[in-house]
Amino acid sequence: MLRQNLKFFLIFITIIALFILFKNGQIFDLGIIFRKSFSPEKFNTTLLSFPDNLEEEYKNLLVENNQLKELKQENNELRELLELKNKKEYNLAVVNILSRDPLNRNILIIDAGRDRGIENGQAVVVSNGIVVGKIIDAGIDSSKLRLLTDHFSKLAVKIGDDRNVSGILSGSLGLVMELSFIPQEQEIKKGDIVVTADIDPKIPSGLVVGQIENVEFEQEELFKEASVLPLINYEVLFTLAVITQS
Repeated sequence: MLRQNLKFFLIFITIIALFILFKNGQIFDLGIIFRKSFSPEKFNTTLLSFPDNLEEEYKNLLVENNQLKELKQENNELRELLELKNKKEYNLAVVNILSRDPLNRNILIIDAGRDRGIENGQAVVVSNGIVVGKIIDAGIDSSKLRLLTDHFSKLAVKIGDDRNVSGILSGSLGLVMELSFIPQEQEIKKGDIVVTADIDPKIPSGLVVGQIENVEFEQEELFKEASVLPLINYEVLFTLAVITQS
């Protein structure tokens, strides 16, 4: 008897299920559920929706990448300064730039002074030994240096392969350098390398300064003049070194 009742109950459930599935004369489309759940529009929207913090993560990656590049450049410059010190037997004080003078970008403030043997008039170089300026105000633990491109900068130099041609280098509007008092009979040309002369006891001779860009002269004048281009960009200086003893 129980088995027969169970049989009728199952038939009743089956009839109800079929009634539900037959809706308006058509079998209820179960695929609707899947089409709605996995529709192309919804799928595309999911693919194109970015995480809320993606932009922030991208900015962080840019910052980290820039820091790694600066660290790599600083390490390379320190290694080259060490090689320069061993090769030339210079006593170098490696320094960092603290700031630039707000009124004159050709004046830099560095984080070392008399406590590390720095004195006025000493040469300041970059990693490959190119001179970029001179100390003008040595404090106890910080100093000011004037770049060679500054209008008030003066430096005795030599030009050419034989280094017999001499002149006075001065800054010009912070962009290039001007070379004056070059004897008229001396031959110089574009591309000649300009180096420090052996006149100033605080500045070693032979330090590379720049390259001749243009030569100007008049027959009736006693001296020639020339413009000199720096070999590096003075606006992106990183690690410097002061030659405290040679």
